[in-house]
Amino acid sequence: MSRQETSDAHLLSLRAVCKAFGPVAALDQVSLQVAKGEILCLLGPSGCGKSTLLRMIGGVERADDGAMELGGRPIFGPHLFVEPEDRNIGFMFQDYALFPHLTVAENVAFGLRGIGRAAKAARTAEVLDVAGVAPLADRYPHMLSGGEQQRVALARALAPRPALLLMDEPFSNLDQGLRDTVRAETLRLLRSLGTTAIIVTHDPQEALAISDRLVLLRNGRVVADDRPRQLYQYPPDLYAARFLGPGNELAASVEAGSVDTPLGRFAAPDLTEGDAVTVFFRPTALHLLPAGDGSGAVVIDSVFRGEVERLTLRLAGSSELLRIEVPPGSPPPIGAAVGLGLDPGAVRIFARDRHAKF
Repeated sequence: MSRQETSDAHLLSLRAVCKAFGPVAALDQVSLQVAKGEILCLLGPSGCGKSTLLRMIGGVERADDGAMELGGRPIFGPHLFVEPEDRNIGFMFQDYALFPHLTVAENVAFGLRGIGRAAKAARTAEVLDVAGVAPLADRYPHMLSGGEQQRVALARALAPRPALLLMDEPFSNLDQGLRDTVRAETLRLLRSLGTTAIIVTHDPQEALAISDRLVLLRNGRVVADDRPRQLYQYPPDLYAARFLGPGNELAASVEAGSVDTPLGRFAAPDLTEGDAVTVFFRPTALHLLPAGDGSGAVVIDSVFRGEVERLTLRLAGSSELLRIEVPPGSPPPIGAAVGLGLDPGAVRIFARDRHAKF
């Protein structure tokens, strides 16, 4: 593919980017592309390399190897390093990094360089208005709530009209109720402006909710890269399945191209005869049936979680425990015998991976 074809298809392109800190490989052959206007989430546990990757893209740290292009223009490669201020990339830090001695308006105007005073004032006023913080223009950061500080930091990052916006855990400092509100407002703003953004998060529910595309990292490597719904429903391996949300697991082995479980027999055509496997399915794939129907189980625990009731069940004649979520109201009591049905289309079968824990 030519460079022109690459730039037409992707705003950002990374090829085999590597970074080591001493003997530790923080990033190992990372390649990915980001389309113009796309919101991409980098997801993974602490230490997986997601924040390091963000800093490499922004030029805050220098990669050891690989290549990067932004809008078809090389910004990193052999014998090439474009300084952060020359990349046209905005960076919003986890702690917002607002200057305490500057007003909101002065903070937003800080990154506007190379334009006249009138143009700077007009652009500042425009961004303050779009971000919904114009009434706060004359206040100082210590006078703002956490949500207001977040919006001001976003306005400051957007003021220079960056080609790409990088956001490192932008909602982690907010309490849950405020986080949901500010996150929704931020997404509306980014989408209304057509802003291309890469957002780092360790929260799988957040990544699933906000991203157009989700990249899962593990030990400095990309292990999954797809649309969030696709990854959640069809995870490529047990690590991704576990990381993206709760699931039930049954141990089995492949016999004649299938696996037998207490909940039924499932095809496993791509696995080797005799392979030890894990049969994985989400709690929502299970449904309750009257006692005597389906697979027998006994309710051993019930936890009210607001929108759902989470039941823990023990399969009849087995020590296997399963979780199922049902509407709140009148769940079967602890000790009740029930039947279980399982949606076969929601079952994923993975070769056993003793390293799948995160």
